[in-house]
Amino acid sequence: MTDETTATDETTTTDEGAADTKRKAMLLGGMAAALLLFGGLYLAWASGRVNEDLADRNERAQQLVDDFEASRGPADEPNPTSAPIPESGPSLAPGEVMVVHRVPGDDYGRLAIRHLDGTRTLLDRTCMRVHIATDHGVCLAENEGVVASFTTTFFRAENLNADIKSYASALPSRARISPDGTFSAVTAFVSGSSYVDIGAETTTIVTIDEIDSNRLLRGANQFTIDSDEARFNNQNPQYWGITFAADEDEIYVTGFFGDKPEVMHGTLDNMTIEPTGWVGSCPSLSPDGKTLVFKEMTADNSFELVVVNLETNTKHTLGETRSVDDQVEWLDNDTILYALHREGGDTVVQPEFDIWMLDIAEGSEPELFLPNANSPAVAR
Repeated sequence: MTDETTATDETTTTDEGAADTKRKAMLLGGMAAALLLFGGLYLAWASGRVNEDLADRNERAQQLVDDFEASRGPADEPNPTSAPIPESGPSLAPGEVMVVHRVPGDDYGRLAIRHLDGTRTLLDRTCMRVHIATDHGVCLAENEGVVASFTTTFFRAENLNADIKSYASALPSRARISPDGTFSAVTAFVSGSSYVDIGAETTTIVTIDEIDSNRLLRGANQFTIDSDEARFNNQNPQYWGITFAADEDEIYVTGFFGDKPEVMHGTLDNMTIEPTGWVGSCPSLSPDGKTLVFKEMTADNSFELVVVNLETNTKHTLGETRSVDDQVEWLDNDTILYALHREGGDTVVQPEFDIWMLDIAEGSEPELFLPNANSPAVAR
């Protein structure tokens, strides 16, 4: 075979290889374009379905809110909404309750004031959790963006639009302001998002903040445990859900040391805590400091509320048969508030909650306090 023939064969082979590569590239390109087109059409369809679902849920939820407000009798005091908002900004009257609005739609997540007659006024602030006491409030919020990020913001109680300071946070879970408005305690998930998985896939952090200063005061992991029991030798305890007493030094907090969560009692000044012997989590102390409510996990991993009379050390289960995964708020010294998912409302997109009210006396039954809202915080 001549060199000329060999060169021709090699050229032909090269041309065929190039053509084959080109065909494969075109085929792959066509497949990619088809996948992109299909994906775009699917996303458009899915987005439309989500929007339709939200529109339906918004209409249904708003009707429930309207029916609830219409069913309420006249308030014991004049409705504060009849007065214009002062130039200093919106504020709460004693007995009113700040909540997070949970009607699906554009206003989902906005703060609201629940007035004495059951109506609500929406505010220009969006939060995941909120709490307020005396002069100060705290808002735990998710920021807009592709990557999830969160911010803790403190604001003035006499002007709910006036910020004091803010800082970056992990995924927020619980929030409390001490009764005199001096301290805050914020619980966030560093990893995970469920207390059921504490110690496995979930890690929590509690930051205790002196609100009027420009520094974080301390973290709950700095507590010294006043006990010789072996279980407290765990070098990586988890804490969450602090509640403050009226003197602001005394606290109760959830501690987890590798087995079951338990209620701990301690002081801020000494940063010392000790076990109470009560297995449970998310304690909440009544305004008069005489009663503690917390949740106990049952065999099926649900939560039931229990109440402890701190003067007699007696305990009984409250009359709520549904699972309450919340840190309750006190409406007064005899009545608690807490949020539950609406039946069928535990959705990924804009989940729905209702706030329920329950007297702590044995035999009492829960009553609906406010539909489509959660995170109640009572102005005192």
